This record gives sequence, structure tokens and C-alpha cells, in this order.
Amino acid sequence: MADSENDFYFWQRPSFSLLSQNQLDRIYGAALEVLARVGGEFHDPAAVARLADAGARVENDNRVRIPDSLVAEALQRAPRRIVMHGRDGHPRMFLEGRNTYFGPGSDTPYTLDPASGERRPAILNDVARAARVVDALPELDFGMCFGLAGDVPQSTADLHHFAAMVRNTGKPLVVTAWDLNGLRNIHRMMELVAGDKATLIDRPFVAAFLMAISPLRFPAESLQKLMFCAENGIPCIWTAGCPAAGATAPIFPAGSLVVALAEFLAGLVLAQLTRPGAPVIAGVAFGALDMATGARPYAAPEQDFGHLAQAEVARYLQLPSWGNGGCSDANTLDEQATFEAGRKLTLSALAGNNIIHDLGYLDNGMTSSLELLTICHEMVSQIRRFLKGIPVTPATLAVETIAAIGPGSHYLTHPQTKAHHREQIWLPELISLKRYPVFEQRKFQASNTKYQTKFKFQARNSQTSIESLKPIIPTLPYSILPLCRVRA
Repeated sequence: MADSENDFYFWQRPSFSLLSQNQLDRIYGAALEVLARVGGEFHDPAAVARLADAGARVENDNRVRIPDSLVAEALQRAPRRIVMHGRDGHPRMFLEGRNTYFGPGSDTPYTLDPASGERRPAILNDVARAARVVDALPELDFGMCFGLAGDVPQSTADLHHFAAMVRNTGKPLVVTAWDLNGLRNIHRMMELVAGDKATLIDRPFVAAFLMAISPLRFPAESLQKLMFCAENGIPCIWTAGCPAAGATAPIFPAGSLVVALAEFLAGLVLAQLTRPGAPVIAGVAFGALDMATGARPYAAPEQDFGHLAQAEVARYLQLPSWGNGGCSDANTLDEQATFEAGRKLTLSALAGNNIIHDLGYLDNGMTSSLELLTICHEMVSQIRRFLKGIPVTPATLAVETIAAIGPGSHYLTHPQTKAHHREQIWLPELISLKRYPVFEQRKFQASNTKYQTKFKFQARNSQTSIESLKPIIPTLPYSILPLCRVRA
């Protein structure tokens, strides 16, 4: 768990690089050319008018071509660093550089029932339970709804999701809203939790997730929500439409990345024209279409390319990044699920994505699993230990200690070992390190039973749930779960 904004600067952090500086220059140049020559379809008159007033060329009412100069101005105006706070107003996530934070995904129509293990439609209680688990697991940094509640009115399910999350975790949240009206009402709830609008802008605890549609189409709902976020200082995760190579983008990874980057830059321009300095987090990922099934796999190597390249492109633009990991295309929690989830988590962390979401996803993002989320928590703990690398200081070189011990002795009883062994040697909570005779003698439970027991205990013992409910939003046109006026 990251304790401060400086946690990742005390050492040479292990990292992964996919693109050279020259390749990044060429990809960025190609995206600028696409915006100027091809442009995109913007399906909101207010957005088109705003772009046109700034100097973009408009044809046929919604075809907008954006010149390089507007992109350059937007990049100058966008904040390089975004700090996300908890519900209590304390800073939790410092989105810059290679700082990396982890959390679940959102909006899965199905979940693996934590009691029976059966796949079933998600309900609102699943959203609340997932928030409690996230709140209790220290290596998870933010929450998302982790399910589409099918037992509430679907037109207002996004409001129910937010209410369930904010009641059950004090960690930062990432939300989805169905339309502008939904986002407005979520924003009103955010203000009530924060205390007032000024406090919410100064110490944001919620980011909104928005998307384009590949290739190069920008629906009215996304543009309206993007401008609303900019106007109100809401951190916005603006992502490309996750273009799929061979389907909604060129078959080549580089061409897919160009489409994704052009879609992101178009949204960034609109956000900065709406309000200079609007906080925007870059989503520039792409993937590929499985030509045999028509699916868009989460765990394909092309998807990994997209999220690795995304981190590097975001740093090139000097903007925070949005990645994914801890997810699998497996239909249930099995060997494939853990292999894919662990690989994606490790790669995304090494790439330095600032926000890594989708932990606990199965079945191409259709199913959530609290057990996989808990397994991912253990993986994140191990990954964070690896990311600390090998600090090299006079103390860690330990020459005086080596001289004091001398040849042929041991370090077990040395004060240095006693003082530092817990921080220097990673120990798991769930993974077994026992030798086989001990395993056979104690007849350890199967791993999935241990994980299930852990997340059930964590959810039951989470201490930050808001239990005192007051009907404080009577003016909202929907019947939603009431919230507290004060932070808890």
C-alpha cells in the first residue's frame, strides 16, 4: 500500500519499456495528422460549436478536423499531476510519473456468487459487498462498482451504484454514469459527501470514466459528460474507444495506437477548451478482435501491447494514465484466470500505469469474482515488493555489518536483521510456502476456500461503512439510497 507521494522515488524502480523516443515521436505525429486530415464525428452541437470557435474545421455539421495548435494548447493547459483523495478528504493517490494504484472494474452484468460459486446476474448487494472488500484490503487503492445491479431501476442504476460504493468504502472511487443527467445527480451526491463544491474541487474523491467510440466517433452522451466534468473540476478518465485491431482500427498495433491516441487527444482538446486546467487522465489503450469468435479478449498479447504502450504515451504527453490488469478471459476461476490476471498485473505495473483497474474480471469483462479480486490483492502485495527494487545506500550496502560478522558466521541474531527483516522479506497471507510434508500433515484447504474465507472476513469486518442514513436528497427525481451529510 502506498503511504505517501514519495514512495516510488527512494530507489531505481524496475520498469518495462516497449517504445523508443523516436517511435513515440512518430506515433504522436501520426495522431496529429489523423486529427487534422481525417478528424472525427462529434455528435453534440455544443461541442462542435466550441471546437469551431477555437479554430477547428467543421463539415456536414459534425465532422470536425482539429489542428495541431489546439492539441499543443490543450497539452500546455492540462495538469501534469492529479491527486485523488479519500472520502475523508485525505490524499490517497498521486497520479504522476510511475506511481501505480490498483482497484476493481465496473459494470459486469454477472458475478460469481460468493456463497455458491455459481455465475448469476449481479445485484445491488454485490456492489455494496465489493466496496466493503475493497475498503478492507490494504493493497487495493480505489473502488469501482464491480457489477451492474439488476434489481434496481436500470435508468437510475448508476446512482444506486454510487450510493452503495460511497456508503461502504472511504477510498477514492471511479464511477460510470449513463448520461448527463445521471452524472449531474452523482455530482450532487459527491458535493453532499464532500461538504460543498469548493471542497470537492480542491480534494476530489471521485473520477468519472468516459469513452469515445472507435473509430473516431464521439457520442453526444460522452461529450456532454466530458464538458460537465471539465466545468465542475471532476477528474475525468477520458479513454479512446478501445479500438480493436482489424475491426475498429488498422490491423497493425502501431496504427491501432494512432487511432486510440487521436481519440484521446480530441477529447483532451474539448476538455481544455471548456475549462483550462481541467483534470484529465489518459486512456489510450487498444486491443484486437478474435477473428474466430468475434470476441475482444482482455488477456490477449495485443491487449497487453495496448496498455503497455498507453503508459508510455501518457508519460510522453506528461499526463496521468489509465491501465488495466488482474483480469482474465477465463469463464470461471481456474488456472487460466490466475495466470492471465497475474501476468497482466505484472506487465501493467512494470509499464508504470498510474491507475490499474479491472482486477477480478472474468469472461471478457462480463463476470466479476470477489475471489479473484482477493487473489489479485495478494499478487499486488508481491508486485509492490518487487517494484521497490534494490535500494543502494551506505546502510543497505552493509559493509560495516559484513565486517562485524566476518567469515563463517550468520546474520540471524544481528540487530539489523531483527529491525528490518519484515520490510525486506515479503511474506504472503494466502500463498502457501510450506514444504510438502507439512502440507500433507495439516491437509491445507484448497486455495479457493482460503481466498473465499479471507474476503468474507474482510467484508464482514470493514469498519468504514456509513450506517446512519438520512434522506438528504429529496430534490432528486429518483428514489435512491440516502447518504450522510458528513464525511465518515
